[in-house]
Amino acid sequence: MTMNDSGFSGTRPRQARQANTAAVLQLLAQRGPLARGDIAKELSLNHGSVSRIIEPLLSSGIVRELAERSTRLGRPRVPVELDRSARYAVGVHLGLELTTVGLTDLAGRGIGTRAENRDPADSAATLRRAAELAAEMAGSAPGPVLGIGVTVGGEVNRADGRVVRNDVLGWADVQVADRLRARTGLEVVVDANVPALLGAELTFGAGPSRHSVLYLFIGNVAETGFLGRPTTSPDSVIQGNFGRILVPDLTGGGHARFGECGTDVALLAAARSAGLAVTSLTDLIRLADTDPVAIGLLEARSAQVAVVADTVYDLMRPSMIILGGSGAPSERWLDAVRDRVETAPPRSLVVPRSGANPLVTAAAGLVVRAFLTTGITE
Repeated sequence: MTMNDSGFSGTRPRQARQANTAAVLQLLAQRGPLARGDIAKELSLNHGSVSRIIEPLLSSGIVRELAERSTRLGRPRVPVELDRSARYAVGVHLGLELTTVGLTDLAGRGIGTRAENRDPADSAATLRRAAELAAEMAGSAPGPVLGIGVTVGGEVNRADGRVVRNDVLGWADVQVADRLRARTGLEVVVDANVPALLGAELTFGAGPSRHSVLYLFIGNVAETGFLGRPTTSPDSVIQGNFGRILVPDLTGGGHARFGECGTDVALLAAARSAGLAVTSLTDLIRLADTDPVAIGLLEARSAQVAVVADTVYDLMRPSMIILGGSGAPSERWLDAVRDRVETAPPRSLVVPRSGANPLVTAAAGLVVRAFLTTGITE
């Protein structure tokens, strides 16, 4: 994207400056460090405009200068880069049984996490305690905190930070953003799990420069998020469910909907029916190092995921398919899916790269992504 193409020519100077600042921040996040001349060339800005953008960012510590690079002609070039430790974000994931809170820097690197068990049915107590944990985490940050991001399953209205419906938690029309904002004094962004996970990958992980990225989340639910073109808007992710796709049953007894036979619940039930003493997917993966029954079940799951990947690839032709959740829990099982796809290019399948606590990183990523795409730096 160039600023000549972005439609800001008729807006007020402050808006244009914010748009240009956002373009510089995103460019440095994806491709930095860069000299001012390279930034100007890439964004079709003049050198004076770039300097007027960079100087306040230097003063506030958001970017920093590196050592000069000598050139054969002209003055030495001084690259600048985004200082990933200049700002921090708190991430909160509201799961079925756990509230998990973490702190990340601008690169999505985790500084610390904390998790607590809770009663999912009590939304008021859940949000009150989540606010307390988030405030404590923000207070421990080694630098300024941009805000709090929250991820939660179900249908979310991002515009007002409200959980419209979450059948697993039993929540309906629960206001999240206002409650956390009132208790912490920080800005709050709320989104559903899959759009947030995809946004984190675009911001921190495998696909920031891809033209179309599809995220398949496979866990106790089967959900997908799709971004069809480069965009600065975090709201343009298409979210859906692929649980109706027919796949081979885990035990070879025909076909069924993925939502019925391919989820983690179905996989663990099949493992217990086969006589395996497992209570979690981690147990099953560990057994698959040596146990032929566990190996067979995970190979059957890989075949199911391959069918899903082929189906969505045929429909949407993404340049990258990210297998999140338990769809490909390791490089070993990613390779097993790659071996079984028929139409999806095997190398287009990847696992997430956005941190050890993906949903917490995704939550913090909501705030970082807003910071990078708005150009509002203070």
